[in-house]
Formats: sequence, C-alpha cells, structure tokens
Amino acid sequence: MSQRIAIAGAYGSGKTLLSEALSEVTGLPRAEGTAMREPIGGEGKHAWSWTEGELLQLTVRRHAERTLDEAAHPGGFISDGSILHDWVYAKLRLIAGPNPGTEQPLGSRFRSEVTAAYEDVADQIGKLAVRHAKTAYDVFFHLPVEFPLDEDNRPVNEIFRTLSDGLLLPAIAETGIPVHTITGSPAERIRQIVEITGLPVAVDIEKALASVQGR
Repeated sequence: MSQRIAIAGAYGSGKTLLSEALSEVTGLPRAEGTAMREPIGGEGKHAWSWTEGELLQLTVRRHAERTLDEAAHPGGFISDGSILHDWVYAKLRLIAGPNPGTEQPLGSRFRSEVTAAYEDVADQIGKLAVRHAKTAYDVFFHLPVEFPLDEDNRPVNEIFRTLSDGLLLPAIAETGIPVHTITGSPAERIRQIVEITGLPVAVDIEKALASVQGR
C-alpha cells in the first residue's frame, strides 16, 4: 500500500533534514517545492524586499511545483512540508512580517485596506490548499519547535515560528487527516515515524542521517 506522508512544522523545525533522511531510510521518494527564501521569479530579490504581490506569486509557484512533484510519485512519497505550509507562510508574512515583535494573535492585528485585500487572496489560496490536502496525503507528522533557528533561516524569528504553528495545526485538523506529533532527536523522530507507518527500513537510520548531514 502506498503511503503519502507530509512532514509538517514551523519554519526551521527540521522538516528538510528529516524528510531527506527518512527518504533514504525507507526508499520512499521525497517531494518538495521551491524554498520560500529563494528569489522571486529569478529576480534575485532578498526576502526583506518582497512586495505583497511577489509573495503571493511565490506561494502559487510553490503550490504548483509541490502538486506536480507529489503527483509524480503515485507509489507514495515523503513531502518536505505540505501544500498548507505555503499559505501559512504567506499569510504570516503579509500580516506580521518575517520578524514579528509580538505574539499578539493575527486576528486582532491592524490591517490596512491594501493588506486586507492581499490577505483575502492568500486565504482563498489557503482554502484550495486545504481541499487539495484532503486527498493528497494519508498522514501528517508534526514537528514541534524543539531546535533553535539556523542562521540560514533568518530573518524569520522565534515568534514567527510560534504564530506559524498557530495557523498550521488548525488547517491540518480541518483536513481530517491523521496527525502525529513527533519529538526528540532526528533519529528518534525517524524511529517513531517508522513504527507508526510500518514502513520497511532499507538503510540504517544513523547512517542515513550522517549521509544527509554531510552533504
């Protein structure tokens, strides 16, 4: 039986390392979209300089790339993130920015008319993402924030990650797909996923992690 696994979690929670190593351990292919920190449309603009329209452009681009990549693996896959993450990132960036200074809930924050209009577009994309996720995945594995951010993940800060999970987890619940919270070291996380899914172990877990971390 095929297994379509989504590795979920806030920015910098360890999704990429886990998905890469889990792919090596189980032999399931890994699916992904363009990293959100990549330049928009090849223009080379830093994340701090993105306009609202460019942010939504990248969200749609990631949506399309991830959908195509996942569809290319009908026998199952491990998705680094999920279709829901693209919407979460866009909505947070629009309302709070990448470096929010307060954990004030998004619902109570001020929006200009322009920001509210862009947010409505983002939320419509979010509705499409939830509908897609209902049939795209068999299980979510959520990685809580347990490790500090790497320098590569700046300018996003810790408050951004907290707010991200506040949007992501209700969206996952809305899909009705089973979700398991996985904690501990990368090796412990992989062992938990293997135990829950029953996937065969084709490569030693520690060797797979060492291979991925050495790239």
